[in-house]
Amino acid sequence: MTPRIDWASAQTVAGAFRLALPRAPIGGRLGERLGSGTGSSLEFQEYRQYAPGDDLRHVDWAAYARSEVLAVRLYREEVAPRIDLVFDTSASMVVTEEKSNAYGELAALLACACASAEANSRVITSPAEPEPLYRPEEIERMLDCGAGSSALEESRMPFRRGSLRVVISDFLFPHDAESLVGRLSRGAAWLAMIQLTLRDEAEPSVEGGRRLIDVEGRGELDMVIDEKAIQDYQARFKRLRLGLSVAARRAGAQFAYVTAGTPMRQVARALASAGVLEPL
Repeated sequence: MTPRIDWASAQTVAGAFRLALPRAPIGGRLGERLGSGTGSSLEFQEYRQYAPGDDLRHVDWAAYARSEVLAVRLYREEVAPRIDLVFDTSASMVVTEEKSNAYGELAALLACACASAEANSRVITSPAEPEPLYRPEEIERMLDCGAGSSALEESRMPFRRGSLRVVISDFLFPHDAESLVGRLSRGAAWLAMIQLTLRDEAEPSVEGGRRLIDVEGRGELDMVIDEKAIQDYQARFKRLRLGLSVAARRAGAQFAYVTAGTPMRQVARALASAGVLEPL
C-alpha cells in the first residue's frame, strides 16, 4: 500500500519549521553550514605559519610587516549537511489506511524540512543503495510498503559517516533498544528517531476472543483480549517505548513519538518540542 500525501498541507506546515540541526561542527560538501575543517568561507578561524604551496591571497601581509614572519589566515570550512532519511517500509507501517496516510504525512513533513535545509539528502529503505532525494514529492514512490521485515532489523545499513540521520518506524519488531540505537547512531553527527503508531497499538481495547494475524507473515495467534491481556500488553509497550527513549538519550539522540490521526501542524509542534524540528 502506498500512503496518500497532501503535499499542499505538508509544504505549508513545513514552511514554518526546519530540522533542528546540531550546533556543533559537521562534515559535508561545500555549502552553507560551518564544518570542522578549514576552507574559504568568510569566518576567520586561526593563523598558521606559511608553507610552500599555500594560497598567497591568505597571507596576512600586515602581520608580516610587523614581525617579518609569513603567516596565513585559516577560515572555517562551509559545508552542506548530509542527511540520511530512513523509512521503515514493512507492512506494519500501512496496516490500516489511517496509519498509512499518517506515515505519508510525517514522511512528507520531514522531506520538506530537509529540502529547506538545502542538504544532500538520501532516502534509505533497505540495505541496498539509497536513493537521492531530489524533490520531496518523490517520497510517495519511495514509501511503497510491502510484506517482509523492517530494514532496521538488518545488521548493516548504507549510512554515510558524519551524516544527520532521521529514522521513522513503529519499532514494533523484535529488538534490543541499546543495540538498535547504537547501530543507528554509530558514526552519525546527529540522530532523530520518530515512532509512529496507531492509538490502538499503544492503547488497545477489550475485544474478547480474537485471532491475531501478523501482517509481516510471522504466524497467527488465538487469544482472549480481556482486561489482564490489555494490562500486560500496555506494560510491554511502555517498556518498549521507554527503552528507545532511554537508549536515545544515552546516545545523544532525539526521540519522539507520533500517534496516527494527529493533525500535521500538531505533529510538527510535537517534533519541535522533542528537538527534531525547530521553528523558523
